Amino acid sequence: MKAFTNPQEILDSTGTVARFLEYIRIDTQSDEKNEDCPSTENQRVLADRLAGELKQLGLTDAVVDENSYCTATLKGNQEGVLGFCAHLDTAPAFSGKDVKARLHENYDGGPITLENDVVIHPSDSPELTACVGDTIITSDGTTLLGADDKAGIANIMGALEVLVKNPDIPHPTLRICFSPDEEIGRGGNKFPLEAFGAPVAFTMDGGFPGEINVETFSADKGIVTFKGVSVHPGYGKGKLVNALTYMGKFLSRLPHLESPEATDGRDGFFMPTDLSGDAARCTVNLILRAFDVDTLKERGERLRTMAEALVAEAPALTVEVEIQEQYRNMHDILAKQPEIREKLTEAVEMAGVKPDLKPIRGGTDGSRLTAMGMPTPNVFTGGVNFHGPTEWISTRCMGLSVCTILNLCQVFADAK
Repeated sequence: MKAFTNPQEILDSTGTVARFLEYIRIDTQSDEKNEDCPSTENQRVLADRLAGELKQLGLTDAVVDENSYCTATLKGNQEGVLGFCAHLDTAPAFSGKDVKARLHENYDGGPITLENDVVIHPSDSPELTACVGDTIITSDGTTLLGADDKAGIANIMGALEVLVKNPDIPHPTLRICFSPDEEIGRGGNKFPLEAFGAPVAFTMDGGFPGEINVETFSADKGIVTFKGVSVHPGYGKGKLVNALTYMGKFLSRLPHLESPEATDGRDGFFMPTDLSGDAARCTVNLILRAFDVDTLKERGERLRTMAEALVAEAPALTVEVEIQEQYRNMHDILAKQPEIREKLTEAVEMAGVKPDLKPIRGGTDGSRLTAMGMPTPNVFTGGVNFHGPTEWISTRCMGLSVCTILNLCQVFADAK
């Protein structure tokens, strides 16, 4: 078994970075308001491009299905099947249109200044201190970068390049899937699980080198609808019930100490994400997060209790609370198969990186896929500060992610 430890060798021998810079130019932001799959057409554009590149590499069965899941197979030289996944879309929270990459070569350790008065400072992004001398890639500051998760796609493609050029490297049959709409929680909805046929897979969707995730939030969505009584405001005394007023009261009663702004570690939260409507009827959407299901359910019940309290104040008001399941903590299943975590840890150590086993304060497609029967931990890609203009990635860190993928292939092939 050859341990892959040299990220520069990977960068010199593959088009990993060049591919990444091309992928981020395609605006693939997903759209939660569109129920289609994919939710945005450019995700299909990227999927079609990737299928073409996979075929050029020799993965002749590369195909994009009607839902824009791009899948392909690299035949193994050892027994077994192993999956690698990444997602096509970028977060709708910040613009991904017309991304203009900036390469900061031989990074000197200081602040990185971009347009729009955006500054990436080591005090806010301490990972930068480990990247002095690296080439750092950012956007120009007017958009996000898109390393989440186009770095994951590029790193998988880089590993495939190495395996195709070096067919003697031991590896099981590899199944590849690039999925749409992960950022809006739908990546697992139409995943071709049975056809994929991998007993174990890994999402390449994590952060800084060493980060591996076998635990995520459990997540629900809350939809709270307020129905008031519409009366001409000039004659509204004792009659008008303004739905917007009571939505404001509801939002003011959400516990600040259980908000994203006030929590970290293993603390979950409530977060209102968007609202719509008028004085007669309005709706607010919230996300609810916790690491254990009992606490998550309790948060949903507290929303109902808050709604009941408002109706008690204004009996003519109607408040409806709907709780929708989004995903569950994959740790509950992965803990029963510790050998998967052990092999992943071994592969990271083989790359010369210290494993950083940490829970994700979020979720990945792996949360859903694990619940669906395919254990799918999450692995670092090298990116930092996802979903905003301060997002950045080191090319060296991308190379380390590719090394880890190649090491995983050998560990799961049980090569000696």
